[in-house]
Amino acid sequence: MKRIDLHVHSNKSDGTLSPSEVAELAHAQSLCAIALTDHDTIAGIKECQETGRELGLEVIPGIELSADYHGKEIHILGLYLDLSNPILHETLKAFVEAREKRNQEMLAKFQALGFDITEEDLGPRDQLSIIARPHFARAMMNKGYANSMEEVFEKYITPGKPAYVQKAAPTFKTCIDLIHQVGGKAILAHPYIYKFVNQNPLPMLDELRYNGLDGVEVIYPKHYEPETHRLTQYCKSHNLIITGGSDFHGDNKPNLQIGCGYGKTEVPYELLEQFVKA
Repeated sequence: MKRIDLHVHSNKSDGTLSPSEVAELAHAQSLCAIALTDHDTIAGIKECQETGRELGLEVIPGIELSADYHGKEIHILGLYLDLSNPILHETLKAFVEAREKRNQEMLAKFQALGFDITEEDLGPRDQLSIIARPHFARAMMNKGYANSMEEVFEKYITPGKPAYVQKAAPTFKTCIDLIHQVGGKAILAHPYIYKFVNQNPLPMLDELRYNGLDGVEVIYPKHYEPETHRLTQYCKSHNLIITGGSDFHGDNKPNLQIGCGYGKTEVPYELLEQFVKA
């Protein structure tokens, strides 16, 4: 079976491999196509596409946007974006500025807790387009304040913990509309990992679909088989695009592999035909 992966991150956001290294790894894993979907940035796509062309790997221009859903955070993937559209660049600049404000507030909280963490510890700013929570977690681990990134998340940077700052995210409708404005398809990422859905994401999907959602990330490493089946039936019933991906982040998710997740996630190439028909 020809395989693809439509949810992949590079070090332009919170992955650890460069866009070129992502393409090389995908090719080494015999993937036919990937979508580079870094958080709130398209900075790595051209590099990834250039390497992909050399290797015969299709690289779909994508993004993962954080969106507000009635006070809760969800993620919406944009696939097949028009990278030349000025609206995309202008809007993403505002998103990055909001992230930077949040990062400064989180940095101040860590310092107030007595941790000697500076901006320089978060990574080389001339190479990073986005600073996110994994950068804080790795900095804490590198400084010897924690034994793992998971420990930092659990103790400090999840909602309710002392260094957490709520992200100022645009509404889900704003994200869907932006993706459509720049020629893309809007896909809800990993519906079953949002704790607030209480194992029933269908009411949320109904509302998102009413507001223009094009598809759902059905195949995902943390989705159980009954959940995948339920989402597949929902998409077929409502003429929504079915996608899938590993959510690869390199060493920031060390047991999660590109193209196969935890070893069992397989996304068939045939799913790309839906984008042609949609």
